[in-house]
Amino acid sequence: MVLITLNGKPCHVDPHQSLWLAAQQCGVIIPCLCGSEGIQHHCGLCDVEVDGAGIVSARDCKPRDGMVVTTNSTALELRRKHRLETLLDNPNITCSLPPCQVACPAKVDVQLYLSLIANNELQQAVDVIKNTLPMPLSIGRVCPAFCEHKCLRRNVDEPLAIRQLKRYAADYDVTAAPSLQPERKPAKGKKIAIVGAGPGGLSCGYFLGREGYEVDIFEAMPQAGGWLRYGIPEFRLPKAILDQEIELLCQHGVTLHTGQVLGEDFTLSALSQQYSAVCLAVGASQASAMAYAGSDLAGCFLGVDFLKDHVLERKLALGKKVAVIGGGNTAIDCARTALRRGAEVTLIYRRTREAMPAEPYEVEEAEHEGIAFRFLTNPIENIADEHGRVKQVVLEKMALGEPDASGRRSPTPTGETETLAFDTVIAAVSQQTDTRFLEGEAMALNLSRHNTIDVDEHTMFSGVGNIFAIGDVRRGPATAIEAIADARVAAQSIDASLGGDMAPLYTRSFRSRNASRTAHLVRPDHVQRVKKSLKTMARGNSDAVKAQHYQWAMQGIFRAKMPEIDMARRVTSFAEVETGFSAEQAYHEARRCMSCGCHEGNQCKLRRYATEYDVHLS
Repeated sequence: MVLITLNGKPCHVDPHQSLWLAAQQCGVIIPCLCGSEGIQHHCGLCDVEVDGAGIVSARDCKPRDGMVVTTNSTALELRRKHRLETLLDNPNITCSLPPCQVACPAKVDVQLYLSLIANNELQQAVDVIKNTLPMPLSIGRVCPAFCEHKCLRRNVDEPLAIRQLKRYAADYDVTAAPSLQPERKPAKGKKIAIVGAGPGGLSCGYFLGREGYEVDIFEAMPQAGGWLRYGIPEFRLPKAILDQEIELLCQHGVTLHTGQVLGEDFTLSALSQQYSAVCLAVGASQASAMAYAGSDLAGCFLGVDFLKDHVLERKLALGKKVAVIGGGNTAIDCARTALRRGAEVTLIYRRTREAMPAEPYEVEEAEHEGIAFRFLTNPIENIADEHGRVKQVVLEKMALGEPDASGRRSPTPTGETETLAFDTVIAAVSQQTDTRFLEGEAMALNLSRHNTIDVDEHTMFSGVGNIFAIGDVRRGPATAIEAIADARVAAQSIDASLGGDMAPLYTRSFRSRNASRTAHLVRPDHVQRVKKSLKTMARGNSDAVKAQHYQWAMQGIFRAKMPEIDMARRVTSFAEVETGFSAEQAYHEARRCMSCGCHEGNQCKLRRYATEYDVHLS
């Protein structure tokens, strides 16, 4: 052993190993990419300063007695940053997030888990997914799939069925093998309180629980799940599946307390005093009323209330002819639910079909099931029968005017009306978070003009005490995947504030430095050439056999279609509509991925170092 001075501290090390390894054994990590993919020469990052010798490579130098080594200095940091910029400009380097991952709020490593599914390494695929998305069983069924909207494959033929492939891996995880559960870190002896057991609160609890914290989640409703339970219908997300996922999430240090209402059963101030940190994950479960003449008649409901009632007690009496007002996913869910309860359903929306905020595939499913649509139409009056229940709705035709603040063309009244018979009206136009728990509260949180809690979006910290806020209560009505994205950020920040060491995500994308890498993959005429080639290559003794071989080959081109139950069963029951990919479908669909990002995914060291040294994106 020899004695060296490492960053001002004495350290005994083995003189037969590299200085890089010696420093690592002394707890000093020197960045290094020597030998990494695309870097066959000395990376330059592992250079250090040695008294009397100047700048040397820690990988090529061995420690000697009395050596004085500096691994971090202003000069070294600038040198490394410049070297990283040079490496990222190299055309052989592909250090960028694929567009699908950039689009995903939770930054799930899509490309990596698709490649693992294509290689039938399903357990490893689940491991990759759960690193950032701990609820793949549910999200694989209900996610709006922001990733698919940015999939470069859509510029060639059709985007990958990413959501369905996520579901396939998650279903395998709980049916074909013991469900993957990461090892929990040693108990930290600190407790965290989370208010709200929706996807955000459950995910935040999961992340903190596996870091060694004891987590108490308080939920006002009788069961956990939030909007996934009380807003997403059974035919999209079976509650048995949700229950299974919640049980998995709560295995490591997480305790659920249901029927506990913030502001009634306990206060925010009390939680703040009793726990090391508090995370508010209160969902937007309060419906926004649509005020017009007769909107308060019997038979007139709000979308959120209708969906909750359907799950809980079904006290709301549904008629035979139902009008659903709105164009979002909640409106579609209300319409499809009412249809399954035997009603004739018409969805009324004041803009055009193209402007509907609902996911296009959800609109298509509703249309296939027989729901009627009336676009550029808005209710202006509900007319009552002799018992005070709605019997007719006066509708006004709308025309598109100038674009509004969101960029959409604003609908304007035309004065032309028609009156249609409906005995039930469900208004599903908007919803918000109920913040009455702050009334009389000693802790004064800052609220936005939208009645959401102002937080630092990089940490989810409210700036008050030890209070964090995520999901709808800080965004307004949003999606489950966005709440889960917030949950990981909050967990990371809470852990950091308490001195923890939760592994960070390195998800900055340096695509602009090497975007030409994917240019050759995106040619609109590509699919036509592939079709012609496949037809030429088809082999067989008859036209029928050749056609079959051609169809098999085409599986590698066109998006796999999700199998569904038959229509008769769909519209008369709440059975899950989508039945899931077969192994063969999943294999072929995953192989359609063009792998247009960094092959090392979230484990990419170059991206990590470029982030730590704040390399410019372009």
